[in-house]
This record gives sequence, structure tokens and C-alpha cells, in this order.
Amino acid sequence: MAGRRKVAEFAVTRWLPFLLSIFLLVSCAEPPPEPKPDAAPAPFDPHAEALGRDPEPMPEPLRDALRQFRDRFACNNISGCPAEAVLLNIGWPARGYLQQVFEKAPDQALYRSRAVRVIAELRDPSSRAFLRDRLQDSDPEVRAYAVFGLGLIDDHELVRLLPSVGRDDATAWMAPVRLSALWLALRWGDPSAQQAFVQQLALLANQQMAVQGLVWGLTLCMRDDGPNCQAALPAIARHPNFVVRRQVAKAMAMAPQPSYAQGLVALTTESARSISEPAEQALRVLSGQNLHGSDEWRRWCETTQCARAAEQAIAALHAGVTPTAQ
Repeated sequence: MAGRRKVAEFAVTRWLPFLLSIFLLVSCAEPPPEPKPDAAPAPFDPHAEALGRDPEPMPEPLRDALRQFRDRFACNNISGCPAEAVLLNIGWPARGYLQQVFEKAPDQALYRSRAVRVIAELRDPSSRAFLRDRLQDSDPEVRAYAVFGLGLIDDHELVRLLPSVGRDDATAWMAPVRLSALWLALRWGDPSAQQAFVQQLALLANQQMAVQGLVWGLTLCMRDDGPNCQAALPAIARHPNFVVRRQVAKAMAMAPQPSYAQGLVALTTESARSISEPAEQALRVLSGQNLHGSDEWRRWCETTQCARAAEQAIAALHAGVTPTAQ
């Protein structure tokens, strides 16, 4: 028994200091902090909210251009659409926003088809699926611009559709689609598309309701890869619509021909300078004279019998036309 007591006393003596040190450390340690209640949310500050910034804000030039693009007073067929140039200058990043503009546009909004045309002119390969989906749109301008855009990005899947696209309706209403298809066929090497394109323009020139087709056709004529439309321009210059006459004045001024003279003289009487000025510039190139005003140009035309060339050109044009559009 004495031996066991000595062993126990030895163990207590040896481990007691160690146990005391642990006790002191635990007793002196700071208690863990009590959890704080959730802080009350800061009161809503409308001024701070108004001045807040998006983490990835839309660039201001793009925002302004899209706003003007949808404003019929800032963007229309009469006064033009400066926002188009801004969007084209921004390039491919503008495509997604323009697709949203199209998708949210009312069916009758003028900027609906315009959005497709600008997307087409961006030549973004990523727009292929969007443009293909537009080939069955109820608006012929939308369909025409979709064909145009697919041609610009060389989507050769469209080849099999070209013989039929736009041919299901031979009216002037569907003329933009037919003209886009013919432009694309010519671009892809079909020589017969040249004459077919000019014949379409000749048929449309006598139709008051063919404004969309004529304006779009003349736009394609003025492209570097467009058809040669010289034979049709004298007839189109007589169209009663202002927008058509303005577009044909631009087309004639690009490469004046003697057969244009009579039409150009008539266009000098226009009150709109966007028509009369290019007409006079073209006449100065043709005549080599620095005349001014419709009266001087009319006298010049009478002296030179300039009307003869135009009448001959128009007669030759219509002699070769096969009536297919109504």
C-alpha cells in the first residue's frame, strides 16, 4: 500500500503544474464574441439610385443611335437616317442590339425592315441564322434585305432557293425580293440575271405603287457589284414619286449618259436640292457647259435635241420587256 501511495503522490506532483497551466490559459482566454444582430438595410435613396451606373453600360453613341433609329422624325425615307452610319461604324457589336430592335418592333414600324438592312450591311457571319429566319417574313422588304445580307456573307446554302425566291408572287409588292434574288444570282455568276434585273426595273417604272421596288433596285444598281442599269434609268426618271426621282438622280449622276439628258433636265425643276443639284452636276458633265437653273438647261436641251436619245433608249428598253409583274 505504501508503494502505491508513493506512486500516486509522484504522479500528482509531476502533472499538477501542467494541469494548472492549462486551467489558467482556458480561464484567462477572452470569450468568443457574441453574434451581432443583422444590420438594418440602408434607407432607399432615389438620388443615389438615379446616379448609379451599370456595371457594363451601353456606350452612349450606341444608345443614342438606337434611340434615333426608332424615332420616325430622326430616321425616315425622306430626311434620311444618320443613325445608320453610326451603327455601321460601330460594327458587329451593334448586331445584337439591332436584332432586339427588330424583335420588339411593331409590325407596321418603319424601322423594322431597316434594322434587317443594317444588320445585312454589317456582314457579320453570326447573323446567318437571324437572316435565314427572315426569308419567310410577311414584309417583302424584310425578305429582300435578308437575301441581300445572306449574299454579302456568301451563304451558298441559299443557292437552291434562288430559282423560287420571290417568284411565288409576281406583283410589284414582291419586287424587292425578286430584285435581291437577281442581284445575288448575278453576284454568283449567272449572266442571265443582268437582263432580267433591267427588265424588272422597266416594268416597275410605269407603276405608281412600285416605290419600294424601284428605290431598292436603284440602290443595288449603284453598288460596285450591282447590275448595269443604264438602260432603265431614263424611264424611271419619269416616275411620279419623289423618293424614286431622288434615287434615280443619284444613279444618273454617278455616270452620266446622253440618254439621261432629258430626264436630268426635268429633274432640275425640282424644288428639292437633293434632286436638282445632282441633276445639274450630271448635265454639266454631259454638256461641258456651266449652265444654271432649269430654264437654261431646257433651252440647251431644245438646241441639242437631247430628248431624242432618251426616247430612243426608252423605246428600246420596253421593246425587250416580257411583262411578268403587275
